[in-house]
Formats: sequence, structure tokens, C-alpha cells
Amino acid sequence: MLRGIYTAASGMISRQIQSENLSNNISNINTPGYKKQKVVLKSFEELLIQNKDKYVGERCFKRNVGTMELGVGVDDTVVDFSQGVLEKTDRNLDFAIDGKGFFTLVDDNGNVRYTRDGRFVVDEEGYLKNIFGYKVLGTDQEPIKINSKEVNVNNINFLITDFDDKTQLKKDVNNMFLSQSQGKSINSNVKQGYLEKSNVDAIDVITEMISIMRSFESNQKVIQVLDETLGKTVNDIGSIR
Repeated sequence: MLRGIYTAASGMISRQIQSENLSNNISNINTPGYKKQKVVLKSFEELLIQNKDKYVGERCFKRNVGTMELGVGVDDTVVDFSQGVLEKTDRNLDFAIDGKGFFTLVDDNGNVRYTRDGRFVVDEEGYLKNIFGYKVLGTDQEPIKINSKEVNVNNINFLITDFDDKTQLKKDVNNMFLSQSQGKSINSNVKQGYLEKSNVDAIDVITEMISIMRSFESNQKVIQVLDETLGKTVNDIGSIR
């Protein structure tokens, strides 16, 4: 009975983590270039239940009763890198990648980041930066400097970096990614006056949230029933009369 409570509790904890992840996706539904995350669950190892009540003469024989699940836990959080819809903004410092790859950025300390968020600005020195102050790199591996008042995508050679294995990309708090390995430079279509919208689908999120809440409530009811049964066992069956 206690194992049943632990199993149901593990389900509640996992659903709570999934719910928090969905809430984070919803909060970034209007963040350009945001890539939704999904919590992947795993089941704990099954236990094979046996009994040894069968005797033939004085010899005991094992009989397999079946398996028992010990609940679920969080295996990993994965990022969905599918492209979002490109939305026209008509702002000449907004850029969107139509295809694979990431804009390549660097801060003053040489830390490299990658992003699909193309909301850029030009600083006082003429360098193209993102809204968090990272300089945008060109194909020459140097920060892009704008030398004219008119910004034209045809005059900008963005360094677009892609990765064969995107699972090694780690997201930071500013909607950028960092990597321990170096990606490869690719040619990709960059559109000026556009931004890539988040790939979070509101309908899918609401549907999944309802499913998670129902599962959470089901596990909650299981714990309540088991707790009541356990209470009766302790207070009634186990009492001395």
C-alpha cells in the first residue's frame, strides 16, 4: 500500500514539473525566436514479484506473480528546434532566418552565444548588437559594424552557425544557446524586416495542460483512497478489542 502511495506521488511530482515547463512555454509565446521545451518522463525499473508459497513435499517452488511499477520520474528536458512563423515587422534592424542555423553572437569577454531572435540594434560605435548587448558576428568571425545610416541585409554577411547534434545546445535565461563544441557555418536565407515568432502553439499547450491536470488529479485521488485505507487498517483492524 505504501508503495502505491509512492508510485502515485511520483506521478504527481512529474506532472507538476511538466506543468511548470508548460507555464514557461506560455510565458514566452510572444518571445521572438523562442523554442519550446518538453519534459521527457521515464519509468523506474519494474520489479518482478514472486512468491514461494508453493510446496511439493518439503521443497519450495517460486512462482512469478507479475511485475510492479515503481512510478515515473523526469528523464530530460528537450528543446523543439522547429521553425516558427516569420512575422513582418518592417523594422530595418529586425532579421529572421528562413531555414536552418542560428545568428552567432559574442560578448566583450569572448563568450559566444547562438540565437534565432533577430531583434538587433546599432550601438554608438556602429556595432550591430542584440538587445542583451551581444555583438553580432559576420562570416569573417568579427563583429559586424554598420558604416552607413541605411541598413541593408544584402550588405551584411551574417555568420549563421548550425549544429549536427542540437541536443548539446544549452539554453540560457536570455533566449540564447551556448555550446561546448564549435558548429559549422552555413548559407541560410536571412530576411530583413521580419522576426521569427515563437514555435509555441497555444492550442497544443492548453490541450496538454488539461491532460496533465487530469493525470495529476487522478494520482491525487489514488493517494487519498490509499491513505484512507491505510488509516482504517491502522485504527480499526490493528486495534485491540
